[in-house]
Amino acid sequence: MVLVGSCSRQPAPEKQKAEQASAPFTTSHVSLTDPEYDAMAAACERLLPRDDDPGAADLGVPGYVDRALSDRRMSHVRDDFVRGLQALMQRAKALHHKAFPELAPEQQDALLTEYKNSPKGSGEGHFYELLVVLTMEGAFSDPSYGGNRDRRGWALIGFETSEPPPGYDGLHTGHKCGG
Repeated sequence: MVLVGSCSRQPAPEKQKAEQASAPFTTSHVSLTDPEYDAMAAACERLLPRDDDPGAADLGVPGYVDRALSDRRMSHVRDDFVRGLQALMQRAKALHHKAFPELAPEQQDALLTEYKNSPKGSGEGHFYELLVVLTMEGAFSDPSYGGNRDRRGWALIGFETSEPPPGYDGLHTGHKCGG
């Protein structure tokens, strides 16, 4: 699947190229710019929020997603994910005049719900599916893949052991991130 133009709401190609040329690429992350990483981390936290139990950030999900997207075998997923993430960031700015991470949780939830409820096969729907899959992988896969910090994700679902149960191969897609 590929994100479609209706998802992106991006400026005309000439304007977009000019904006990209004027903005230096800076990041302290593996595959995402700092604003992309912050938006992704906020979106993951809305899918798996901290309450009495650890949330996505506590489980190391944002770092897992960033590392997973840096794997060359995941380049097609990274491209789709980044386009969807940029569209989410632009939509937050257009509707609320703030960056996605700066929105109130209710506003973040409303935007993510729009993506979740998008027609099957749409760019928004595809991005939301990728976000859910990567968030769940980061929370519940084998910790050697870089998420599930201190095996706390496993504890949430009853795997209170230092080792995975027999036959467990996790939710991962076969790529090893970090470790």
